[in-house]
This record gives sequence, structure tokens and C-alpha cells, in this order.
Amino acid sequence: MKKIIFIIIVIALVISAGKFLKEQKQAVEDLEKPLVYTKSVSTTTAKQRQISKYREFLAQVQSKNSAYIASKFSTTIKKIYVEESQVVKQGQLLVSLDDSELRASLLSLKDKESALIVEVENANKTLQRNKKLLDIAAISKEMYDNSNVIYQNKLSSLKSIKQSKKQILSQLKYLNIKAPFDGIVGSKSADVGSLAISGKPILTINSKDQKLTFSFINTKYPIFKGQKVYIGDKVIGEISKIYDNAKNSLLIAEIKPYKILPFVNKSFKNIKVEVDSRKGCSVPMNAILHNKDKTYVMEYNNKNFKAKEVDILIQNSNFAILKSCPTSLVATASEAKLSILPSYGNINITKEDRAK
Repeated sequence: MKKIIFIIIVIALVISAGKFLKEQKQAVEDLEKPLVYTKSVSTTTAKQRQISKYREFLAQVQSKNSAYIASKFSTTIKKIYVEESQVVKQGQLLVSLDDSELRASLLSLKDKESALIVEVENANKTLQRNKKLLDIAAISKEMYDNSNVIYQNKLSSLKSIKQSKKQILSQLKYLNIKAPFDGIVGSKSADVGSLAISGKPILTINSKDQKLTFSFINTKYPIFKGQKVYIGDKVIGEISKIYDNAKNSLLIAEIKPYKILPFVNKSFKNIKVEVDSRKGCSVPMNAILHNKDKTYVMEYNNKNFKAKEVDILIQNSNFAILKSCPTSLVATASEAKLSILPSYGNINITKEDRAK
């Protein structure tokens, strides 16, 4: 009886163990299989492109001509005929200054002139009469000379008054200030009724013609006349002049715009100067690997990547033109990824369209 029970227990254990092993095997088979990862690298081919190299500066927009409108004399402002930002024509009246004192002086001079004209005529008549009397020895030479001195003094006084009148009339013209050229009123620094001090600006006039100026230092990409100038991606003019005098040890260049720019006078704009432009074999900048003092591209040959040393002739933020042109696909990625490509195993190559 004991033997039968033992055999039954053994059989039960064997069946349970077999069932357990089968369940374990099935559980192992049901486990997710590990993923096999493959490296994927974008590539491109070298293409012929025209690219430009730029230097960037901060330039000031200025009027080609600017004038400070000021009084030649200290007097009160009677009227200002223009407002800020108003377009004016050459010869247009801008400011009238108080002329009451000058006109009073002019009136007084006219009265003196009228009186002196009569006195000069009388002195001349006396001189002519005395000349006749002298000819017949009716008067002395001394009496004749005295009448001549009186006449000359009266005549000199009359000439002096006429000159004073001319000066006042000239001054009156300065009290009506006109635009020296076609332009736009800039700033106005005085109002009607205030004192216009001699030489102190009342307002400014700026011509419509513009120029831009910027400071620079010379590098291996020098600035010179004729170079194109851009704001954003649009060409707006060219370098027209390099000033002979430096400012704060920096050279100054002037830009002549092709047309009037929609920027206010004395504002600042970021500009780009095209310092070089070439056409040749080019690759995207993310195909370039910098290592120490050398540059490389990663060429794809025989299912492997290999570093190829290249010389860059010119580059911008997007592309570089190379001295020798790669004939195979080249990888495009971050420099960190490019540097380890030769150590990759299984690599999927994707052709990247870099035509634009």
C-alpha cells in the first residue's frame, strides 16, 4: 500500500513539473523580443551654387543735406509757417522775426536822408556860386574852400545814411527766413513769441536725399567703394565713399541708397555688406566637420563613412564652397554625430534634398 502511494506521488510530481516547465517555456516565448536598432543618417550631394559672404554693421540713416535754421540777430519770433515733418520747397518762407526796431530805424534814416538831400543841394548851390565869385575875385580862396568842405561833409553824410539804409534793408531780408533747399522740416526748437538768439537753431531742414554711414575696421574682407549693401535679403544701395578721416580710430564708409528709404533721419539700421561672392562646388554647412585647424566632410563609400579633408573657399550661414568637390554622398548632421560616423555599424542612408 505504501509503495502504491509513493508511486502515485512521484507520478503527480512528474506531471506537475512537466506542466510547470511547459508554462515557463510558453512565458519565455511570450516575452517581447528586444528591438534591433539601426543608425539612420541623412546625406546629400555637392552642388554648384553662387553664394555670398557678408559683413554686418549698424548704420545710421542721414539726410544728404541738413541745415539749422537760425536768426542772424537776437529778436523775437513773430511767426513760424511750417510744422515738423512738413515738406517744403526751396525759397519757401519758414520763419518771420520781429522787424519793428529795424523798420523804426529805417524810417528815421529816411527822414534824415530827405533832410540831407535838401542840405546837399543847398551846399552845392553855395559852392557853385562861390566858385563864380572866386573866378571874378569877389571872394577869397579861403571862403570858397570852406563852402567846398561843407558840401563834401553833407555829401558824405548822405552817402553814409544811404549805406545804413542798405544794411537795414539787407537785415530785414534775414528776418524772413526761407528754405535753402527742397526738404522736410525736422525738429522745431522754438515757438512764436520766444526770443530767437543769434546762431541758435529755431528748426532744422533735412533734404529728401539720403545717405547711410557706418564705422568699420579692415579685415581679410575689406570694405571698398562699389560693394552692394543689404537690409535683410534686399539690396538697398552700394558703398559710395570711404571717408578720409577716422572717428574713434575706426574708418567710416558712406552708402548711397538706390532710392529713398522709408526710415526717419538719424535712425539706425542693421546692414550687410557683400564682401565676397563666388560660384562653385558647395555643400550645406551641416556637412562640415571642424577638427583642430582642419575641415572635413564625411563621404559614404562601400557602406561606410570616411572623413575627407576639404578646403573652404567661402561660406555663409547656410552653405560653403569647397576647393575640391566630393564625388560621393556626404553626411549631414551635427558635428558631434559626424565625428563618430566611421564607428557606426548598420547604417540606413537617406538622400536629403538640398537643392534650395
